Amino acid sequence: MDSEFPPAIALAQAGVKFQSVSDAGSIMNIEFEKGVFRYFGYKRSTFKIPHLPIGELTDPLFRNLIAFEQCYHHHSHEITSYAFLMNKLVASSKDMEILCEKRIIDNWLSAEDGANYFSKLCNDTALNKFYYDELCAQVKMHYQIKWYRWLEKLNRDYFANPWSYISLIAAAILLGLTVVQTVYAIHSK
Repeated sequence: MDSEFPPAIALAQAGVKFQSVSDAGSIMNIEFEKGVFRYFGYKRSTFKIPHLPIGELTDPLFRNLIAFEQCYHHHSHEITSYAFLMNKLVASSKDMEILCEKRIIDNWLSAEDGANYFSKLCNDTALNKFYYDELCAQVKMHYQIKWYRWLEKLNRDYFANPWSYISLIAAAILLGLTVVQTVYAIHSK
C-alpha cells in the first residue's frame, strides 16, 4: 500500500464525493467512479463505500478475521487490505467526521477512538498483496490533477449558492452588451 494515498478530507477538497452504498452485498465492494465533464457542468467523482458500523464488538471481529488471513498464507488478504485502505482514508478525526456525515461509518466510539480504530488494526500486520491496488491508483491519479482541486475550491468559495450563478450570467450579459455598444459606437462615426 502506497503511503501517499490522500485521506478523506483531502479527497473531499479535490472534489471527490463520498457515497454510502447499502446494497453492495459486502463491505469489500468499494468503487471509485471518475467524474466527467458535460456540456453544462461537471459530474463529480464518487467514492462508493458500503456502510460499516464501528463499535466495541467490531474490533474483535476484524482482529480475528485479520489473524485468520495472516495465519493462512494461501488465503487472500481482503480484510487486511480493507483495514489498510480505511486506515489511509481515516487519518484524523476530521476524516472520520466526513465519513460519518455521509453515513458510510456509524461510529459508536469517541471521535479520537474512531479515528485511530483502523490504525490500531493495522499495527504489526503484514500485507502480501493489496486487494485495492487498481482502485488506489485511480484515486491517486484523480487527486494529483490540480484542476479538480481548483474547480472544487471555486465551487466552494464562489458558487456556493444559486445567486452566484445568476450574478455571473448577468455580468456576462452586461459585458456582452457593453462590447456590442462600443463596436456600434465605433462603426457609426
